[in-house]
Amino acid sequence: MTGSVVSPVLVGRDDEIAVLRAAYERSRAGRPSTFLVGGEAGIGKSRLVATAMGELPGDPLVLSGGCLELGSEGAPYVPFVAVLRDLVRRLGRDRVAALLPPGGTALGDLLPDLGPAPARYGPARLLEEMLTLLARAAEARPVVVLVEDLHWADASSRELFAYLARNLTGAAVLLLGTVRTGELAARHPNSRMLAELGRGGAVSRIDLGPLERRHVTALLAAVDGRPPDPARSVRVYRRSGGNPLFVEALSAAGETPPGDLRTLLLTRVTDLPDLAREALEALAVAGAELDDELVRAVAGGPARELGDALGDLTARELVVARENGYAIRHDLLREAVYDALPPPRRRRMHARYAAALADRAASADPAASATALAQHWTAAGEFERALPAAWRAAGRAGGQNAYDEQLHQLELVLDHWPKVPEPVETIGVDRTVVLESAATAAFNAGRSAAGVAYGTAALDEVDPAVEPERAARLLGLRGRLQSRIDGGGRDDLRRAVALAPPEASQDLRARLLSALAFVEFMALDLDDCQGHAAQALDIADRIGDDALRAPALLVLGALHGTRGDLDSAADAFAEARRAADAAGDAHTFLTTFQWESTFLSDSGRYEEAVELARTGESAAERLGQARSRGSMLAHARCVPLLFLGRWDEALRVVDEALALAPPPLYAAFLRLIAADIALRRGQTESAGTLLRQITEFAVHTVGAAEAKSWLTLLRIARALDEDDPDAADHIVGEHLATAPDAWPPQETARLAVLGARAQRARRAAAPRNRRVQAETADRLADLARMLGSVRTTTPVIDAVRLTFRALTGSGELPAWDEAAAAWRDLGNRHETAVVLAEAAAVALASNNRPGARSRLREARALAADLGAAPLRSRIDDLAARGRLTAAESGTSDRAFGLTPRELDVLRLVAGGRTNQQIATELFISANTVATHVTRILTKLGAASRTQAAAKARESGLLEGPP
Repeated sequence: MTGSVVSPVLVGRDDEIAVLRAAYERSRAGRPSTFLVGGEAGIGKSRLVATAMGELPGDPLVLSGGCLELGSEGAPYVPFVAVLRDLVRRLGRDRVAALLPPGGTALGDLLPDLGPAPARYGPARLLEEMLTLLARAAEARPVVVLVEDLHWADASSRELFAYLARNLTGAAVLLLGTVRTGELAARHPNSRMLAELGRGGAVSRIDLGPLERRHVTALLAAVDGRPPDPARSVRVYRRSGGNPLFVEALSAAGETPPGDLRTLLLTRVTDLPDLAREALEALAVAGAELDDELVRAVAGGPARELGDALGDLTARELVVARENGYAIRHDLLREAVYDALPPPRRRRMHARYAAALADRAASADPAASATALAQHWTAAGEFERALPAAWRAAGRAGGQNAYDEQLHQLELVLDHWPKVPEPVETIGVDRTVVLESAATAAFNAGRSAAGVAYGTAALDEVDPAVEPERAARLLGLRGRLQSRIDGGGRDDLRRAVALAPPEASQDLRARLLSALAFVEFMALDLDDCQGHAAQALDIADRIGDDALRAPALLVLGALHGTRGDLDSAADAFAEARRAADAAGDAHTFLTTFQWESTFLSDSGRYEEAVELARTGESAAERLGQARSRGSMLAHARCVPLLFLGRWDEALRVVDEALALAPPPLYAAFLRLIAADIALRRGQTESAGTLLRQITEFAVHTVGAAEAKSWLTLLRIARALDEDDPDAADHIVGEHLATAPDAWPPQETARLAVLGARAQRARRAAAPRNRRVQAETADRLADLARMLGSVRTTTPVIDAVRLTFRALTGSGELPAWDEAAAAWRDLGNRHETAVVLAEAAAVALASNNRPGARSRLREARALAADLGAAPLRSRIDDLAARGRLTAAESGTSDRAFGLTPRELDVLRLVAGGRTNQQIATELFISANTVATHVTRILTKLGAASRTQAAAKARESGLLEGPP
């Protein structure tokens, strides 16, 4: 092969080039933006970006780095190391150092040229320093940062890319990423990250499709250097599918080779001289850019001949020469060459490369090469050498707060452990240490299930009688991990505190006490919780350690909030937030926002709760914890939104949080919000699906008292909506018989009101049944005692008490009006409407028609505005039964809120038609008919089709033309 196989020009991408150059101009003007360029392999993503960024005005700094397919899981911040190196090369070390904080930079862990990194730093510091560095560099000239192959990004790199995308404000920086579509499963974390960035509006996308036929013709002309043969252009277009890399390969290979694109690419390698092919294979095995010395170490051969071979590969446009070495031109070609290597030869070349890296690391930074050494010694089957390299790489990743990568390396150590004759002597620690390190890394990475498995395996190898402190530490770790999964872990933590000997480190004892207090609070074991939190704080104050003070203050703040002392709670949360921020404890820092917002909501300060939770969500996103803590803060924001009646807004927050695939407990809390709103709106099918999902979670989960209590309340509310007060009372009775004191105060109070409504409905359904009257009296007495046991006093619980008193008292209107006023003052529109409707029923019973009219008018207006169809239907039914006209009651029509289509269906139901007959007559599906019938029954408050037809005739709904 002699001529060029690469087009000297980019064809068919003028619009995309214009979009990227416009984005650069916006960023140059201080409006930074992020673009992802996506498309299948070979479609021209890198070529597009290189062309668009060529010859830009303003002399920008174009900094680039690429993610690696081989070993990407174990090497943190791979592309950003290249970006930093590029920046130092362009500006010089001294100029870059002047842009960084004095006294040490976390970025020194990525590039030692920048100086030593601090011994310890928080997870967010490295992210913030990279953001600040790019922003300060952009003060002198625009900056473009290009990260290639994001589909292979390691966890730390994708977190840093997302952090930059969200936080580059006001800086003249354009952030670009290329991503190969079709490579990742939907649940892959990189796929989730890309989807999350797109949803949040932080990132714009350019998706490259195949070239059109005219563009293929132009590409062939550019490659061949002569006008194309039309018939050949058609053949190449059909064979290539418009993929530019395939077009170029077909142009060189003569259009006829069999197989797929990789096979076609390999035809360009078959005629290579031996040394050139070996050099190409060396580059494929390395999976990275290599200089002449490393190529020679892996491929072998005399220096001069190898230089000629590399020159030949460059001339054939199989390899590109860059400033620091050589790289294969396209990943698809590298993958094809690598896959074609016979396994024995592949292992030998990995071993040669690892040996060359080890020699070089001996005179440089051995830890920096540990990840690559672990990867290549593993691929070579040299496990005795891979084991210590992986152990060193794990330590380095942990020091960089790159916990996903640390866990990957520790898993590699555990995998190699049985393959090495003397593993303890090889790395200097026993297997229990590795397991504990893996459990800790999993805790820090948010992979709780894996952490529990490693913690359990470590505990199996420890004798508590011989090593009580070690056993206590492992039990405490496993308990904290289990708490994150399902709210459990209390038994492990209690054992840990009991095991920790008096002479154990005060640091360990304080951590165990705080963790136990946290879990006890979640389980509502408040008395023990108070004591353990106070002990932890006492130790922390004596030591003067903010890292120990923060979690203890968090729990004490929550205890103040539970008692309704919001001022003391706010002070404790503020101090916990300050201490956690100073200590770099992101989990406690974010939890203060969540819990304080929850207590504000429980006290009826809904708007304040919404804003505080929103602030916490922004902090979670900034700290890279949008999926974990961010999802619980999303729930904390949704609760007051639910009570304020801002249901559409709440559902948007739920959908966005669930799209991040949060842990099961957090997902259950979010679905509870969606199910509650669905019930209030009469969306029975959606509510049923959600309740089944939550119930399935609850059945298999230990702990999670708050989630289970809300689920129980929804089951009761659903039974009442379905006019089944006996079923509602059965659920109330189950709780009273098993765990009357196990719920949070607010949920306990809500249960009392729902239980009272169930008794009221039971009495109304059987007014002369003495047994029912006696049962309901007993149940109401139990509910009154339960409500009386709630020690918390807040405006919300006060409103609940007033509602309970109205439901169970003498039934005088002032009591109802007082309850309605309490809910109205809180801004809880749905509960206000419910109580007003109940008050209207009382007014009608005493023949106070004007009082009924005024209360129904307000109630219906609220229900209609909320879209609370079941409540509105009950209000309309009450107006009809009370013979209040539409005008008098404030209702907008005589149709119970039925749509024209539902009236059509109702007429046919009343005529005795089946769902299939109705579907045929109205030209809709039987499933749609079933949905309409369900809604009709709900709006009419009917239990059956027959009852609905009777009510329709009685109300005159069937009169008039269809």
